[in-house]
Amino acid sequence: TSSIDYFRKRTEDLLVVSNVAGLLGAAAPGASPPIINAGIVENSGVEFQIGYRHFGDDDFSWGVNYNVTYLKNEVLFVNAENGFIPGGSFGIGQEPPARMEVGFPIGYFLGLQSDGIFQSTAEVESHVAQQNAAPGEIRYRDINQDGIIDANDRTNIGDPIPDFTMGFNFNLEWNKFDFSTAAFASVGNELVRNYDRNQALTNKTSYVLDRWRGALTSTENPRVTSGATSNLLFSDYYVEDGSYVPIQNIQVGYSFENLLQQDRANELRLYLSVNNPFTFTEYRGYDPASSSGAPIGGGIDQGFYPVSRVYLFGINFKF
Repeated sequence: TSSIDYFRKRTEDLLVVSNVAGLLGAAAPGASPPIINAGIVENSGVEFQIGYRHFGDDDFSWGVNYNVTYLKNEVLFVNAENGFIPGGSFGIGQEPPARMEVGFPIGYFLGLQSDGIFQSTAEVESHVAQQNAAPGEIRYRDINQDGIIDANDRTNIGDPIPDFTMGFNFNLEWNKFDFSTAAFASVGNELVRNYDRNQALTNKTSYVLDRWRGALTSTENPRVTSGATSNLLFSDYYVEDGSYVPIQNIQVGYSFENLLQQDRANELRLYLSVNNPFTFTEYRGYDPASSSGAPIGGGIDQGFYPVSRVYLFGINFKF
């Protein structure tokens, strides 16, 4: 069997939790920010599904199902005087990195665009004005061409909404054995490494071993320092491809028949199951599924604990 569907959904008066100043006390125990009508968002796309089930003789059968969805998300109207609603958090004292703004996907990331690593003092001096710039620091692009790197040079550097999501499951039965597996895929979304803080008393991920240590030692990872540095500014350096394919479950079973009296149980099945056995991704954080789930501010990895791999052994009786 197979099917293909086109969908288009317009959501008006979208409810979101507003991002308010800390002095209002919204983070205090028992308090919370207000919920507001944020605006209008449209989701459109195509979903395709195909499935097949094969029945052989009495001892063999198998089936497979696959679906893929393409999604386009766009903000059509924002209920805000300044034209956007901010959300999420990055670092300390920086403006929220995510926005709801007309013409963009909801919760897209607004930040600086990197342009390599300063390799020498001469490169720093020939570049436009960039505060705290030094050899080994990230060089940023002057997007608005005004001769200075500041908040006005921020641009769209990604969004947390995947372009495609996919699902797959397969099952097989042979003689007394059965096998099943299920997988999922998220493709085209970005994640922010907010856990990657430049602080003296925190662990670092292994890629800092390839950091800049002198001229031409690295063109990707800046030097490591606890001093004043522009490396801490939110930029595409902290944004990665968050695409991932997790194998959600693998299960193997074996059934015994007529082992017990028929007036009690006529089948006993033993099975071994593994949840979350593998995840295929190039994301460097602990878990590519990390997200607060917020419509504005989702896709920001605060250092969520990764999903555990779980082994299960079970017994089923059929009466």
